[in-house]
Amino acid sequence: MKERLKTFLIYLFSLALVLITNLTLRLKVVGEDKVKQLESEGKSLIFAFWHGKMLVPIYYFRQRGYYGLASESNDGEYISRVLKKLGWQVIRGSTSRGSVRSLLKLIKALKRGNQVAITPDGPQGPRYEAKAGTIYLAKKSDSLIIPVGVAFAKKKVIGSWDRFNLPYPFTKGRLVFGDGIAVDSDIDQEGIERKREEVNKALIAADNEAEELLNQN
Repeated sequence: MKERLKTFLIYLFSLALVLITNLTLRLKVVGEDKVKQLESEGKSLIFAFWHGKMLVPIYYFRQRGYYGLASESNDGEYISRVLKKLGWQVIRGSTSRGSVRSLLKLIKALKRGNQVAITPDGPQGPRYEAKAGTIYLAKKSDSLIIPVGVAFAKKKVIGSWDRFNLPYPFTKGRLVFGDGIAVDSDIDQEGIERKREEVNKALIAADNEAEELLNQN
């Protein structure tokens, strides 16, 4: 009973944090026109952003029925509840436990025409290092990977493995959509590694662009 109450209270705190942060954030979005064009063409998309920068994307994509992946840990339970409250479809699993099962569910969701968002360095790192699972997902589902960059003018960086970014209330924020990255269905293992590095560089570039845009305004 105590554990269930603890889980519920942490969920409420997490949800409040997401709502307050995003409702007070002065956010500008760059590149969404490209995304809308791809969606209008019926493309399946995999939005990728770093685990430590998820606070804004998970709210930005709210109430769209997108699919997200949450680990089977306690932290994953809190995130799962918040995502569901924000209108996400949630699949439980991770890169270390239940990975094949969760990957297959995401592939099916994409093939049905749904969109997916993932944190390619989650759930436990290494920080800012995309895993090959993102590439396999795009390969098997014929989907484009869309790198998403996030930056804040003023923020608190939490001392967790992902260096979680918590923007201060009323600060400026930028969210940047990079160009779509395609993955051939017949790509070999070496090609997967090269594509993984490409995704990694694209995510870093999207974050850098978001930072530069903050400095311009």
